[in-house]
Amino acid sequence: MDPRDRVVIITGASSGIGAATARCFASAGAYLVLAARSHEALEQVAAGLPRAIAVPTDVADPGACANLVERAVEAFGRVDILINNAGIGLTGPITHLARADLERVLAVDLLGPIWLIQATVPLMRAAGRGQIINVSSVLAAQPLPFLGGYAAAKAALEQISNALRIELYGSGIAVTIVRPGTTRTEFNQRRLGHGRERRRIAPPGVPPEAVARTILRAARTEPRMAYVSWSDRLALWISRMVPGLIDSILARAFVWEEHSVQH
Repeated sequence: MDPRDRVVIITGASSGIGAATARCFASAGAYLVLAARSHEALEQVAAGLPRAIAVPTDVADPGACANLVERAVEAFGRVDILINNAGIGLTGPITHLARADLERVLAVDLLGPIWLIQATVPLMRAAGRGQIINVSSVLAAQPLPFLGGYAAAKAALEQISNALRIELYGSGIAVTIVRPGTTRTEFNQRRLGHGRERRRIAPPGVPPEAVARTILRAARTEPRMAYVSWSDRLALWISRMVPGLIDSILARAFVWEEHSVQH
């Protein structure tokens, strides 16, 4: 779908991939409805873009998600593309994950997209067209040590996406999964958990603009799955071919460093 003059909701738009995606779609001529919890940062992003409004939203709240879609319709009359990008990271051994942290990650990374899908699909059905782009992660297919909670949320999001695509078959609504790899943003510094993994293997990653360009391309071509780099695709292929070897390498490449909780 050509984004020009389309109404696009982007969650997690106050920084990182979301803000870069907002700039990318603005350059393509879209109307933008930007959402995030960070009010001030979100307003700054929207103020610098044409035909953009900011709607502070916690996607973990179903009521806030419904309000976001209502605001989009009030401002621009419809919703053509929904980009579920908002997310929270989580780090820690599976055996030590805090219930509150895991529930928060699932609420934002999995349930938030579901609430927004439920609010936008009826509008798209009525229009006979639309697209849902769910930003996942390569970790959904190949988890890393101490990132299992986050990987689980993204894997669940992908299965929701795949089931939804079948349910919407013939409706004119496309469902796309975007799988970024390591991205150079502040996302990792904001993860939940009380420690961090020390990596002996540290890929350089790509800038958020590279992910944004992939999302824009996915909007135009409507693939089932989109990768940001060939190396991400290659790494997953290798992990499928020799899973035991990859397990061994990853087990040696990551060490957990516990941090004390500050009160």
